[in-house]
Amino acid sequence: MHKIITIGSWALIILLFLQPGVAHKGAVEGMRIFTTALLPYLLPYLVITQMFIRSQNTFLNTTNKFKLYMNIYILTALGGFPSGAAIISSLKEIGTLNERNASWLLAICHAPSPMFVIGFVGIEIFNAEIAGLKLLIIIHLVNLAFLLVFIIFSKPIQTNDYVKKASISPFQESIRETSQILLLIGTTVIFFTTISIIVFESVKEVIPSISPFVLVLIASFFEMTGGISLAGEISSGTTILPFIVAIIIAFSGLSIHMQIIVLAQKAGIPIKHYILFRFLNMLILPIFFIL
Repeated sequence: MHKIITIGSWALIILLFLQPGVAHKGAVEGMRIFTTALLPYLLPYLVITQMFIRSQNTFLNTTNKFKLYMNIYILTALGGFPSGAAIISSLKEIGTLNERNASWLLAICHAPSPMFVIGFVGIEIFNAEIAGLKLLIIIHLVNLAFLLVFIIFSKPIQTNDYVKKASISPFQESIRETSQILLLIGTTVIFFTTISIIVFESVKEVIPSISPFVLVLIASFFEMTGGISLAGEISSGTTILPFIVAIIIAFSGLSIHMQIIVLAQKAGIPIKHYILFRFLNMLILPIFFIL
């Protein structure tokens, strides 16, 4: 693994030196995506949810595992990723979740925001709002099926297993936590957008006749939104477009994964279940969406 990282790092360093203009273009595009598409939506939602989970609200103060896990799922579903991972990591840090349950919930409560799927994917990519709503429903039905299985087989919640930390100032703590989360998200979005554009342009320059679908694969591997946009341009109106978009959303992109993994590691949450469920979603979601 260390050799792969070393080789990949040197390859990217060389590409950065060879294409400084492309690197600058990628960084600017990453900043644009973060400041115009992510920040305006994420900031208020993160502040509110961080303040909410620190207020000792009865919404999350329960020993009923069905109620607790369903309420957590609702919070994560409304914000989408990576807001959901931020909520789960915060609940682990304040003692509402233990290591095992946080790991499973991190894997299960993984879905894009409703605004992204219905608005961007449905209207702009599929040219049909109902298609985006259909995809969103399928995503959550699959996740909820996994969640119900987890609830049935999980152990009862024992409140004395967790050390509750009383929040002195929920608003100030939520602001501080949100700033750290947004810094993480902004850095990863800008970095992976830059890398995506550098690799994308380099491949096109070296292999001018490369298949457009390979370019979609490259773009979506690093950054989900860019991959979906390119897929919409290349396959607009075709029957294969929904299948491609479903796969891209199920994978989510390296940028999203790194944001969630860093949040999980910060809270001491294992990521093995998260990785497993991403492969399962890539197999299940496209099939259900096509059917």
